[in-house]
Amino acid sequence: MKIADNSSPTAAPDFVTSTLPPTAVPQSTQTPFPPTAIPTNSPIEGTTNTQLNVRAGTSTASASLGMVGAFEQVQVIGKDASGSWYQIVYAGSASGNGWVRAEYVQVNDTGQILPVGGLAGSGSGVSGLVLENINIRSGPGADFESLAVLSPKDAVLITGKDTSGAWAQIEVAGVEDLKGWVTVKFLQAENLDAVPVIGGTVSETAVPVDAVSISIPPAMQDGDSMQAPLTVARFSPTGSQAIQIQGNVSAPAGDTEDWVQFTTTGNGVVIQVICTSDTLALELWNDGKNVNSFPQGCGEGQFASITPNGIYFLRILETSTSELRSTDYILTIEDIH
Repeated sequence: MKIADNSSPTAAPDFVTSTLPPTAVPQSTQTPFPPTAIPTNSPIEGTTNTQLNVRAGTSTASASLGMVGAFEQVQVIGKDASGSWYQIVYAGSASGNGWVRAEYVQVNDTGQILPVGGLAGSGSGVSGLVLENINIRSGPGADFESLAVLSPKDAVLITGKDTSGAWAQIEVAGVEDLKGWVTVKFLQAENLDAVPVIGGTVSETAVPVDAVSISIPPAMQDGDSMQAPLTVARFSPTGSQAIQIQGNVSAPAGDTEDWVQFTTTGNGVVIQVICTSDTLALELWNDGKNVNSFPQGCGEGQFASITPNGIYFLRILETSTSELRSTDYILTIEDIH
């Protein structure tokens, strides 16, 4: 540091204190960092694509709080750990919210929906997702009493496992005191090693049960046919332009098929089926003939060309032949002009 020279004789002080030039302190505005997004659980608007049960928890075994109609707007406030269920604002429940299946709600930006409520149950464990229809049993074996039946995409809390690792103890949210055992074979979980072993010797019958051993009732006969269809609809530009039907078929026993009749002035329709099985098929009939087939009926909407003002029939059938399969479906037919 340079110190100014003073020509006048002055007594030197015992010490000299240097004055340093001011040092610039970086301010927050001098380093422009990109803004950090703070996630919130603000309601996100969604639209149902079918009539939905609103449930107290994240499974079909949970109590139904009521229904929301097809194509209704809902406010989504979160999702479960698996992303298979959305929590929505629902005035019909005491808590002001409820749970619906995520696949039946259309949301523009699903990335904004944050997990809420932790795991599916109230205790400590890991989250699991049901892959097939399975029984909840009172103990770790197929010989124990069935307490309830879970459906695919039901979310559960896994709290323990038996010594063989073939059975898992679970809790179900929204069902008071429902705690039991299910076969691990039809569960999806990321960290089963983290759950404790519960109990001692395993029953000799405590082996994973196949989906075919689950007691699934066949669909009830409803007596419909091509001559007496389940529903008859007529589309027009000034009237109804879409119908939605909920049904159930099963095979090789029970009601194997349903029939829907429709007529339109347009040149085509979009047919979409949401269902619980991959063995459902669709057939489009006209003038007593099968004019179009959809072997894999479930999934994305499928366009079908038709003759204006022609009478058409849609046959919905369960194709399983080796084991009993019962399929719930929601059918939408939309007129295209």
